[in-house]
Amino acid sequence: MTFISSLCTRLIPHSYIHALILMLITGCLIGISFPPYHFGFIAFIGFIPLLFSIDYLQNLSKKKQIFSLYVCFFVYHGITNWWVGSWQAQSDPFLIIAGIALWLGHPFFLMIPFLAFIYIKKRIASMYASFSLPFLIVAYEWLHSLTDLSYPWLSFGYTQIYHSYIVQIADIAGVWILSAFVMTINILLFHILNVTNTKSNKRIISLSIIALFLIVFGYSYHVKQVLQEQSISAPKVSVSLVQPNINPWKKWSGGVFSQVEKHFQLIEIDAQSKPDVYVWSETAIPFLDVETNAKHNFSYFMNRNKNIPILSGFAEFVLIPDYQKESLAKPYPLLPGYKYYAHNAAALIQPNDSVHIHRKMKLTPFGEGFPFSQDIELLAGFLEWGVGISGWKKGKIQSPLVLRNPEGRIISNIGTVICIESIYPEFVRKYAKQGASMLVVITNDAWFDNSPGPMQHFAISQMRAIESHRCIARCGNTGISGFIHADGSIQDIAKPQSEQILKADILQLYDLTIYCLYGDFLPYISSVCSLFLLFYAGYKGKALKPQHIYSSKESI
Repeated sequence: MTFISSLCTRLIPHSYIHALILMLITGCLIGISFPPYHFGFIAFIGFIPLLFSIDYLQNLSKKKQIFSLYVCFFVYHGITNWWVGSWQAQSDPFLIIAGIALWLGHPFFLMIPFLAFIYIKKRIASMYASFSLPFLIVAYEWLHSLTDLSYPWLSFGYTQIYHSYIVQIADIAGVWILSAFVMTINILLFHILNVTNTKSNKRIISLSIIALFLIVFGYSYHVKQVLQEQSISAPKVSVSLVQPNINPWKKWSGGVFSQVEKHFQLIEIDAQSKPDVYVWSETAIPFLDVETNAKHNFSYFMNRNKNIPILSGFAEFVLIPDYQKESLAKPYPLLPGYKYYAHNAAALIQPNDSVHIHRKMKLTPFGEGFPFSQDIELLAGFLEWGVGISGWKKGKIQSPLVLRNPEGRIISNIGTVICIESIYPEFVRKYAKQGASMLVVITNDAWFDNSPGPMQHFAISQMRAIESHRCIARCGNTGISGFIHADGSIQDIAKPQSEQILKADILQLYDLTIYCLYGDFLPYISSVCSLFLLFYAGYKGKALKPQHIYSSKESI
């Protein structure tokens, strides 16, 4: 008890500077809890300094509250997402500027649920007000995954991706349920340390924490056992990933045919391997010619690859007459009287079959196009950067790509995910509901080599596997390429920034998880509860009188 009393004394802020330091500590603790760092357990205590600080800050000015929260999430974003600016010698200046802008601006978004929490806590005189925070967090994280400005990369649930016997609950309600679980444990531990709680209350809270972990561990163990049993009888598809390790900064500056040829050269080295399908990375086929990129004539690829199917990212060009109106369309200099727009797409190329195409539906804000420019023509072309093709057109149809064997029998329905689409739980789970038996993620994370970015992106794919109980084949230009089991564990992984072919047999699974069946029901419930609590707090009217339970004169 002496240790707990001493800890409480240190955690209870007695000045604004003290409260600010606690916010700084939370930012650091949650930052190192995020992948690829293997300290996810810290997330279960990481918010406790923030909760103590909020109890002090709720009686101070709004400016001090906002500044303190900004410091916390500026540090959190910095530790987890500093790499977004690329910071490579060849990096495009716009990418660096975008990374800095995100770092400066994103903390304002991350603090929103905590400002709402302070508002509720000031007006509801009960420890139960604390339990509004999990609802606020889940509602906010979900809302932050909507619209063209969405960026749900930093959901707190991802901190648990390396804890196999915790993370399986994501198949119930997505990554959101893990965010709620992490926050709930923090709140319960906070109330154990809270000097105002009686010993009997603390005993009940302690038992509640133990019970929650036992339930989560038990459920996760059950899920892993079920998946193990399914793996015995599930059909398999042989997949080879081709990781070419092409310099992304030179990818669009010429030599496009040699880039495609490099894939075939790697395949020839691995000539004894005859998979059911080869997977190439995002935009592995840049703009070659009108026949390939606009008319989808990939006969050369099938002839060159001895009729083994290829699933590859490619730059799709759509040619339209000059008189036809279409947002994001640009003049096409090689064909007078025509203009074009482009899709970041994936093509499943098969012999004796029409090419099946998935067009990317979730675009990277400011990287692949200006937000809302698809609908507001004035924004089209407002901001473009100097590498690759910015101003991509959004795809509109989502459906699995059908893979057939040489006899024409369907052997897999592939949910194809391009790059940042993998950070959207609702988008990926729809594939499983549509009948996808496996997922393929293709990406080009080479802009962020030698940083935590590519491994974070890989970890997010692991979460998508758990939510949907679908195995994933993930192919990146320079990595991270690998195979992920349906429970999120890694089946095999390629060495980053290397030329490599990685082969594995992928289980074809069809059962639907609760999350696949019912989607984002938890965020819907959380949003309703959050609105109710906010309206109720507003209905209560005036804020409560300042609390002095954390005065320096208070005995522990």
